[in-house]
Amino acid sequence: MKKLENVSAVCFDLDGTLADPFDDLVDAISGMLKGLDLPPEDPNTIKDWIGDGADLLIHRVLTRQINGRVSDAVLNQARTLFLSSYLGKKPPKTRLYPGVLECLKGLARRQLPMICTTHMQTVHANSLLKALGVSHFFTRIVGADAIAALQSGPDAIYEAAAILRVAPTELLVVGDAVNDVQAARSVGSPVVCVTYGYNYGTEIEKARPDLTLDTLATLPNIIEKPMHSREQGPATTVPSHPVIASPLPSHTLRRGSDAPFR
Repeated sequence: MKKLENVSAVCFDLDGTLADPFDDLVDAISGMLKGLDLPPEDPNTIKDWIGDGADLLIHRVLTRQINGRVSDAVLNQARTLFLSSYLGKKPPKTRLYPGVLECLKGLARRQLPMICTTHMQTVHANSLLKALGVSHFFTRIVGADAIAALQSGPDAIYEAAAILRVAPTELLVVGDAVNDVQAARSVGSPVVCVTYGYNYGTEIEKARPDLTLDTLATLPNIIEKPMHSREQGPATTVPSHPVIASPLPSHTLRRGSDAPFR
């Protein structure tokens, strides 16, 4: 298998890459539709609409179109119902994908700093990763409230690289969708995608990431750290508790930023 050279740190997407939110999202959509007196939606159809956060998922479900949009009034009402169902899930059904824990342990042993970026609000992402038992692996957890641009955009990669003090070209982006590939390419970051995530029903190979993996368990073995990091000694170790990114001032946030993820 191809080796990834000159990787100083790793930036992970959350939903569809590290953890599978499908059951929780389907339950939240079902609760939303019931509250709106609408018929239930086929879970297999919902699966193809996952990937860009809660607001766009709601738009797609209510219009039954990938690019559909409802009015702000309808979105606000639907979002309230969605959040009531989603945040009321205790414990959540979301689970780590097979191989994720092995991957995180392997990268930590190699002292590669890791960061997680997500459409979720930071506090909810941190709570979920804690519940899954992996929050301590990440130097920082960066949610939608910590960056003005969407999680899958290049701004998130620049932010992650700045936090970890590495060049974007040495930050490996690990995701599951074409958006992750496009964002990584736009800033010169290497990118690996998993084959099991959410890519709108399309095979991720068509997006042409540097590598595709059926399991993240193999990732630590295909990363080559840059020579200068070896010469300078071990990389910064992963802290015992993650550093949570501070939200941006409220005037920089997009509409609907109260959602747990978007």
